[in-house]
Amino acid sequence: MENFYVIYGINKGLIKEETKKIINSLKDTDIIKYDMANTLIEDVIEDASTVNLFNKKKIIILEDCYFLGANKTIDNLEKLEQYIEHYNSDSYLIFICNAEKLDSRKKINKLLSHHKVIEANKVDKAFLIKHINSKLKEAGYEMNDINFFLERVGTNLNNIDNELDKLKMYALETKKITNEDITKTTTKVLEEEIFSLTDAIILKDTKKALELLDSFLNQNYDEIQIILLLANQFHFLFQVKRLINKNKSESEIAKILEVNPYRVKYSVKKIYSYSEDMILENIKKLAKIDHDIKLGEMDKNLALKLFILH
Repeated sequence: MENFYVIYGINKGLIKEETKKIINSLKDTDIIKYDMANTLIEDVIEDASTVNLFNKKKIIILEDCYFLGANKTIDNLEKLEQYIEHYNSDSYLIFICNAEKLDSRKKINKLLSHHKVIEANKVDKAFLIKHINSKLKEAGYEMNDINFFLERVGTNLNNIDNELDKLKMYALETKKITNEDITKTTTKVLEEEIFSLTDAIILKDTKKALELLDSFLNQNYDEIQIILLLANQFHFLFQVKRLINKNKSESEIAKILEVNPYRVKYSVKKIYSYSEDMILENIKKLAKIDHDIKLGEMDKNLALKLFILH
């Protein structure tokens, strides 16, 4: 086993999952946590260097290691670097950094790169299916259609686990989860519904678009937030369209745009029906109504409805 682990990324659910895996692999250890935003380096080093009289080994989880990211530091970081070079083999340190990237120029990251570094930004579908199957098997449940479940609840691990807990309570007697159970019990994520709203707008299905808008507003989403999500989605579609025209594969597009492959797959299915001019026209319109709302020249609800009815 490694004595140092670095988990970095913006997917908090995946960070939690990876941390749990490490803890489970190191049995018979004490677990100690430090928030590095409020902890002195000297305190961590003292704890890591001290032998535990009751339990020889210990896991020390260092949360919020912001100093591993770019343009950030912490007092006496060189002392931690020295400890990494000459460490106590009975202590295991897990560095958690909530940043999309580590600063590879920093000495501490160069030292830690010789140990275990885990990225927790995005997860692929295979990982999610394996995770869900493991959770279901552990509790003795079956699910008819995991793909349908993922399409509805999205790819955030925290959200997936929360929705699974709801489903397990709902199907407690049968322990068999159907698509009907999923539809009745889970909450469809806004990101997935934005796909549907974008489709309805482009296909000029105003009835469906207005129904979806009402659904968002009833869930207490603000019109400005919806405008921003729509603009981001149209911009994403434009990028996918351009890359498809350059004969890029779905996996290549996902890597270039740094997004979940599922989002690319869904968009590629639709993209052939959309022209670049049509997508750009919608981006410009959304930019204009956002500008008009901020200047107080238009009511945000009216502006959004007029955009849908254009």
